[in-house]
Amino acid sequence: MNSDNPNSPALYEVEQKFVVSDLEQLEKRLAESGFSLVATLQQRDIYLRHPVRDFRQTDEALRIRVSGGDACVTYKGRRLPGPVKTRPEIELHISPAEVGQWVQMVDHLGFKVAAEVHKTRREFRATSKRDYEQSVALDHAEGLGDFAEIEIVVERQEEIELASERVMALATELGLRVVQPKSYLGMLLEKIAGEPPEEHV
Repeated sequence: MNSDNPNSPALYEVEQKFVVSDLEQLEKRLAESGFSLVATLQQRDIYLRHPVRDFRQTDEALRIRVSGGDACVTYKGRRLPGPVKTRPEIELHISPAEVGQWVQMVDHLGFKVAAEVHKTRREFRATSKRDYEQSVALDHAEGLGDFAEIEIVVERQEEIELASERVMALATELGLRVVQPKSYLGMLLEKIAGEPPEEHV
């Protein structure tokens, strides 16, 4: 992802999320396609609500993530046109010990916690040569289910179209067909809204 250099331009995250119905079969296809497991992480994603701007309307997101022994603050910009979800992303790595201070700081600035998403993520990387560094994450999101995210990160807008094609080609190769266009936050908020009030205090 993006470096901590404030002068570094935003990278473009080209990714697509898919519903997983058969984890065992998907893992077999990942191995056959030259992907190996590189990490298993417990992730806590804290999504923040802007004091005056509705991120649901502007299609933006601000998130603090604790992942294993790491943490980061991530801004995701508006989605760009195209069949694969693509958006500019700026990421700042912080110490996990600083997460509480970050939440307090942005709270003083008017940001509030919108929701937290907890998931187990298994990250796979290609061991065979490909023209882009592709990653596949198998996620079990608490209360939401199992999903696979295919991601390519590029530096220039001119690379987005080809990266999108590579994402969808890999999805076909892995037998992933059911796209989940919603974010984990969107799915969680939708689930909460559908529950009786006493269940989501």
